[in-house]
Amino acid sequence: IQISLEWQVSAVPGDDGMGGCDKEKSGSSPVVKKEGGCNTVPGVAGAAATAAGTGAAGNIVKKEIKKEAHRDQHRTKEVKPAESELVRDLKAQLKKTVNEQKEMKLLLDMYKGVSKEQRDKVQLMAAEKKLRAEVDDLRQQLKKVQESKREERKKLADEDALRKIKHLEEQAYQLQKQVATHKQGVCWQEEEALLNEMEVTGQAFEDMQEQNSRLIQQLREKDDANFKLMSERIKSNQLHKLSREEKEALKEQVSTLTILVDSTNIVVRKLEEKERILQNSLATVEKELAVRQTAMEMHKRKAIESAQSAADLKLHLEKYHAQMKEAQQVVAEKTSALEAEAYKTKRLQEEIAQLRRKTERMKKIELAGTLDEVMMEEIREYKETLTCPSCKVKRKDAVLSKCFHVFCYDCLKTRYETRQRKCPKCNAAFGANDYHRLYLGS
Repeated sequence: IQISLEWQVSAVPGDDGMGGCDKEKSGSSPVVKKEGGCNTVPGVAGAAATAAGTGAAGNIVKKEIKKEAHRDQHRTKEVKPAESELVRDLKAQLKKTVNEQKEMKLLLDMYKGVSKEQRDKVQLMAAEKKLRAEVDDLRQQLKKVQESKREERKKLADEDALRKIKHLEEQAYQLQKQVATHKQGVCWQEEEALLNEMEVTGQAFEDMQEQNSRLIQQLREKDDANFKLMSERIKSNQLHKLSREEKEALKEQVSTLTILVDSTNIVVRKLEEKERILQNSLATVEKELAVRQTAMEMHKRKAIESAQSAADLKLHLEKYHAQMKEAQQVVAEKTSALEAEAYKTKRLQEEIAQLRRKTERMKKIELAGTLDEVMMEEIREYKETLTCPSCKVKRKDAVLSKCFHVFCYDCLKTRYETRQRKCPKCNAAFGANDYHRLYLGS
């Protein structure tokens, strides 16, 4: 009875096998003694010893204990499902997170062996660190849930235990006088063995927890060291890349300067060649200059002689110019007289032609038999007189003021525009203001 009571009091508050035993205060409890970290009730132990001798009292106590244990199990079963489901979910999440952590660690190891961009590695390290933080958070949550579960169970167990203790102490107090103390030593030995076993189990659990914490801390330190090494490696790679880029830039500058020096040397050689050519040219020019100076002296002498002869020739030229002007005046006078005579001659020729036409007309009139034929011939002659002699189509409606010959305006305008600016009959030149409209109407 004592062992079962102690198990019911100590096993309810915790699930880890350590048996969290606390102090219990009871106003009706006669004596409560603390040994080995657990509360024991000597009256209950005495009642157990007496119950071995008295069957009726022992049966009553067993029935009460069974009823209380059944009620405790029923209440524990009601509390357990929700807590166990929550713990199960948290454990599943923890397991899933641990598996993901292992996968990420495996991927990280694979990526460490493969040459990829450093940014991807940093992202993987950051993701792994984030997952580890999530695992730690889940562990903390699980620990909090376990602690809250222990506290609730402890609270329920304390209340039920107080009620049972009060009830059993009342019965035990009645039976205490009848119970023998010869089995107390055996019960104490079993109790001490159980307590020692619980202490050993608890100590082992604490050692395991400490070992796990130490391993987790080592893992964190290792991850931090790996992250630090990765950062240093990235920095060194960046520095190496920068130095390589600077080296390439310097190589390009050196090649550019080499090309520039080569081109400069080529230019210098060309300039030296050009200088030699110019020196040769200068010598040639100096020789030519000496020759030309000699020639210039000779030409100067010739120029002086030519100037003297030119002065003489100028006098002769002026004399000849005066004679030529006199001759030109004579020629102009004779030309104007000749033009006047030619104009008179052309007028006389036109008059002769007109008289001939009249003579021919008179002959035709004489030869004509009737008056109608005579009239028709005169009409034809008049029409021919009024028709333009140049195009022989249009009527005469323009006159040249130079020679007073009459033509159609279109013919004169066409000849002026086509730069045939001479009279079709007498070839007298005319300008834009030398032909005018002529109106023959009444």
